[in-house]
Amino acid sequence: MRGLRILIIAAALVCSCGRAAFAQGTLVASLGKVYGGDVQTSSGTWALAIGGAGAHSVGSELEFSRTSHLTDQSGQDAKLYSLMASIYVAVPLHNIRPYGIFGYGFIRERTTQSTGGILSNLSNNDVGYSLGGGVTYKFTRSLGVRADLRHFKVRKAAGLSFQRFMVGIVLGGG
Repeated sequence: MRGLRILIIAAALVCSCGRAAFAQGTLVASLGKVYGGDVQTSSGTWALAIGGAGAHSVGSELEFSRTSHLTDQSGQDAKLYSLMASIYVAVPLHNIRPYGIFGYGFIRERTTQSTGGILSNLSNNDVGYSLGGGVTYKFTRSLGVRADLRHFKVRKAAGLSFQRFMVGIVLGGG
């Protein structure tokens, strides 16, 4: 529930911004689930992304996500964090915008045995990518929803691999 409160607060802050700020970029607040691959079970996932697109529907976003509880194939309980810088290409068809997206960044699994904070002792073992797509539906120039499906993989050979489905509110984007 804490993740939901953060999403609501972030959405309220963006809505209180002036119209000019919306034309420059977007904020996406999403809820969803991690499944498949190396994940046996998981609780809900939340994510916040900021980004924007140019005149030719090529854009970028920076997304932070957190899954508060997952069980991997070995039965180990963990929390999952990701911080991905992504590039996407959208096809604007009136209010509907299908897109493909590729990201590269950190995917961090933290167990009860992990020491330090989520950013301490980062290594090549925490680097990974995401690849997927989705569709955004815009109700107005600055308000919409999106559904997003991505595959995540930690770069090392035996690295964590999973899929994630998210539904979110899109604020901004002119």
